[in-house]
Amino acid sequence: MGKTTYAIIAVVVLIVVIGIAAYILFYNPFGTDGGNGTPTTTPTPTPTAGNVGSATNLTFSASVTSQGQTTIYNWIGQDIHSDTPILRVDFANYAYIMDAGSQVSWNSVDSGGTWTAGNFTADWIAWSPQWTTYVDNLTHWSGSGDYSYTNPAEEAIVITDIVVDGEIPSSAFETT
Repeated sequence: MGKTTYAIIAVVVLIVVIGIAAYILFYNPFGTDGGNGTPTTTPTPTPTAGNVGSATNLTFSASVTSQGQTTIYNWIGQDIHSDTPILRVDFANYAYIMDAGSQVSWNSVDSGGTWTAGNFTADWIAWSPQWTTYVDNLTHWSGSGDYSYTNPAEEAIVITDIVVDGEIPSSAFETT
């Protein structure tokens, strides 16, 4: 890759970081609701055992604790071992949907209440590695209970509510 490509990637990453920082500063998604109303609760799935390595669909919650702060990411993946997976991640008031088959993404800053078109390449670069790391680690899961590990950044990861090949409602990937 040439210097121009690296410069473009650096600019995209910088814009994403600045956007997230601005949102956090203005809307305070951590702690209180920032006066934006009470977020809609998501029903807790019933954990289901199965082989993550051969799964078609996968849902789970990942609690990531870094420097004493814990953030919970709720993940949904469909066609996860294909070339065209569809992923959704929700955390705080944010939600992202990425469709690798169509190379499109959407994002929401109000817990999925409204959606805007995203930048698939930037979103995929930001979220796909995290998804892949969780799935790779879950291949060591016993098939029952939670799964915990510490990543190379010394963050404590606890994966809960693991459902392998459970039914995913079509509404999980709707953006309208």
